Amino acid sequence: MLMGHFLNKKKEESFFNNLTDELLIEILSRLPTSKTIRCKLVCKRWFSLISSDYFVTHHLKDDKTLLPFTFVLNAKDNYRYVLKFLSGNGLSDRVDLGFLYTGRPLGYRISLKESYGDLILCSGKPSSGIDFFICNIFTKQWIVLPPAPLETSHFKENEGVGFLIEPNYFEYLVLRFIPLGDFKFNIQMFSSEQGKWNKLVVTSPRNLNILTRKTRIVACGRMLYTFTYKRSDVVDCVLAFDPFTNDPARFLCVIDFPPEAREIPCLTGKLGVCQGHLRFAQLILQPSGYPCISIWELEDDYRMGNWTLLHKRISTHEALRVPILKRDTKNSVSVLAFHPYNKDLICFLVGKDCVVVYNIRTGEVESSTRPSLFKHKEWPRSLAADVGSRLLPITQNWWPTPVRQTL
Repeated sequence: MLMGHFLNKKKEESFFNNLTDELLIEILSRLPTSKTIRCKLVCKRWFSLISSDYFVTHHLKDDKTLLPFTFVLNAKDNYRYVLKFLSGNGLSDRVDLGFLYTGRPLGYRISLKESYGDLILCSGKPSSGIDFFICNIFTKQWIVLPPAPLETSHFKENEGVGFLIEPNYFEYLVLRFIPLGDFKFNIQMFSSEQGKWNKLVVTSPRNLNILTRKTRIVACGRMLYTFTYKRSDVVDCVLAFDPFTNDPARFLCVIDFPPEAREIPCLTGKLGVCQGHLRFAQLILQPSGYPCISIWELEDDYRMGNWTLLHKRISTHEALRVPILKRDTKNSVSVLAFHPYNKDLICFLVGKDCVVVYNIRTGEVESSTRPSLFKHKEWPRSLAADVGSRLLPITQNWWPTPVRQTL
């Protein structure tokens, strides 16, 4: 009987040893993440395959596990540290960015600019020019990009930055949007594939007023998006940028918001991404003094400009419990982000220092940092002056995204 068990085990080993890498990856990628990680202990070959970039990309497409969702915040008066807190439990912690300061001169400051998945784009300002870094604060891996070209513009303080990754090849793209007036962008684009910065000027058919120039640039798939305002409380359209196209005429596309979003004064609007789709949330003031929220999702063929209304004027007063003061509406509540995987969860910033994760389907609060997200004794509440503009959402992947040196 012992001999039979030995022979069966040998047959199993022989079976797996004779499989091609492609077939073995196909089998392993169907396992839950926790069991796949344990399979790395089987042998060197399995460890190598499961650790490969190809397997990670292939596996994550099939893994529907809800990954931890985190926000990070840059402190204005102490650039060496960032505040990190989980949206699921409201707990906060401090993360040391000292690894980015190695070899930097005294007084050098690094700030967080944008995020994509679990990677963060940071910038530092030496005596001349701007340095950009791509880092993973969980693994402390990082690279520095070649210095960005110096640029002179009267609107430079309104510069926007876009950051995305081509997931199949882990190609980094960083775009600096420098306004040249009300209808033009000077765009500096860095591609890790080319290893250098390129420049182009793009003309917008819609007015890039001061509010538009301060609107965040959102990455979704292979595209970058921002939106414009007609006036301070009325949105106009979405500007979609395709940095991978070789046709200048297709680099910029205008997508009108639905009429019901463009015709109503709102407290605030927010572009974000959920399950790989672009979403737009709009907060509107109700007669009661509380905000209600509507959410639209852009259909896959973005150039058609078709939106689907997912939620129409859902009241939030039971969840947020903070009435809006009409004389100070925009500082009372805003949408921070959509949960990247759970289509029902929305993160609000209430007041200046409270994050509420709200389930729009059930009407319940999933988590909250009340009374303040600054629970850490080393983080005074004074840091909350413009917290909403300095919060970046990131995901904690089971396999951290590799940070590779550029060409």
